[in-house]
Amino acid sequence: MDGTWRQAWSIVGREFKIDRYYILASLILIAYMGFFSGIMIGEIPQKSGLLLVVDLIFWAIASMIGYYFSKRIAKYMMEDSYTSMLAYYRTLPISPQALVLARMIQLLLCTLFNGTLFFIIVYFVHHGVHEQMGLAAYLVFAFTWTAFGLIFNCLYIGMELLMRGKGYFWYNCALVLVMEAIVVGLHYTVGSIVESSIRISVDRGVASPALWILLLLAAASIFAAYRVIVSRLPLRNLG
Repeated sequence: MDGTWRQAWSIVGREFKIDRYYILASLILIAYMGFFSGIMIGEIPQKSGLLLVVDLIFWAIASMIGYYFSKRIAKYMMEDSYTSMLAYYRTLPISPQALVLARMIQLLLCTLFNGTLFFIIVYFVHHGVHEQMGLAAYLVFAFTWTAFGLIFNCLYIGMELLMRGKGYFWYNCALVLVMEAIVVGLHYTVGSIVESSIRISVDRGVASPALWILLLLAAASIFAAYRVIVSRLPLRNLG
């Protein structure tokens, strides 16, 4: 197992070194999205008409926090870059466990750095945000949405490693449309998901059921994604 962890960290270090400038661009984009999101959330009490837009944008941003720009993402449709990456690593003495573990480590590191930057900017960019939530409630809010993002990122990683580029693209488009439909449906039936998560975070604090349910689902998603991908990856045709 120690060898698997060493291989995984070696892969992570190599990928981050190759994409270091893309990572910087990703952080700039995350900072911009945090600024934009903070303004919108801060305006919620005065402009309730923004709620649907906030819901649609915020779930999309939350589901992107575990990713960073890379050459591979930019070229996956035209060059099937993820398949090429897997074919390259298959020629090396690297186990599928190490490869998938490396991808999960990348997910957690990106979520940590992107999420920290994003939620700090959201909280401080507009006074309306900390007027709605104290720091403790905001941390509950941030962890709730981070857990939500981890769940969706596990789906993306599964598609990324188990599908060819075109299949990944179309399934990703379908997932986005389904989620947008769900968000719109919830907005007009139950209410705004962002506003509800703010209210629950303020009212219940660390006892928020949404927080613990999503954290448990996130942990289960990471474990399940790892097991499924490890079992199927050796069977994938990379030719």
